[in-house]
Amino acid sequence: MQDLEMFSIEKTWFKGNLHTHSNESDGKLAPREVVRIYREKGYDFCAFTEHEKFSSWTVFNSEDFLVIPGIEIESDDSGSGPFRVHHIVGVARDFQDDLHLKEYDNRSLKGLKGAQDIVSDLKERGFITIYCHPVWSRQTFADIADLRDFNAIEVYNHTCSLESNTGGSSAYYWDTFLRQGHKIWGVATDDAHQFVEDYGGGWVVVNASELSPSSIGAALVKGHFYASNGPIIEAYGLRGNQVYVRCSSARSIHFVAFERRGRSFHQEGEQGLREAAYTVHGDEKYVRIEVIDKEGKTAWSNPIFF
Repeated sequence: MQDLEMFSIEKTWFKGNLHTHSNESDGKLAPREVVRIYREKGYDFCAFTEHEKFSSWTVFNSEDFLVIPGIEIESDDSGSGPFRVHHIVGVARDFQDDLHLKEYDNRSLKGLKGAQDIVSDLKERGFITIYCHPVWSRQTFADIADLRDFNAIEVYNHTCSLESNTGGSSAYYWDTFLRQGHKIWGVATDDAHQFVEDYGGGWVVVNASELSPSSIGAALVKGHFYASNGPIIEAYGLRGNQVYVRCSSARSIHFVAFERRGRSFHQEGEQGLREAAYTVHGDEKYVRIEVIDKEGKTAWSNPIFF
């Protein structure tokens, strides 16, 4: 097996939120206040993803903070059952000033076909696409199994978790797509609306050459990032026949593999785990890593495919 380092030491780490709102749609705070919150929390970037409205907010950009253009679009699925929707977040790979505050007409979008149309349209416009909170949206995996060409799924959505406990967790959906051979990434987001303190609870840390939409976007497309609501993944990759990880102090480290069952490591005594390795047997479709800290918070690596 060829060695693989998932992160480059020649590149920089940038922490960001890919899903947040303001009072331009259904959030409480003005965009300027939202930017202030994330700057104070040590973030390097955020994407405003207003409902059915593009936004760029380049006026808030500086050398050390970037606002990435974005949008969130709904395809109504109420014909399949109560409370059922499909939400797609789009994050631009370049500045989209010509679209700033332009509304997106989604009235004709229905069901999974509508969600697929959103993915296709945003991809054509140069956006990275993320399928959002499938549990909160009341979708089973079978309901979304035929969706194609999207880049990532929300493995953790902080606001949905605050609102309905497990409503923001969707690792099962991610693994099921991966088991079928679809190479998609896992992201953690806030989906913040600011009516409660729902910000700073889910993020991605991107390994990119510079703080720009094109550089962040390229890293997101390639999976050169990890998702977290707490722990830090310092490095992971493949050396010889072992998938390895180095991380902040962990209570447990899980190597999730399919169809083989992977392996878990747990701390002994008071000292947390800082590294672990899993020996690849050769019949795995992929291996991904979950790092769990003493508070039960998680960091998710993206998969290494075989």
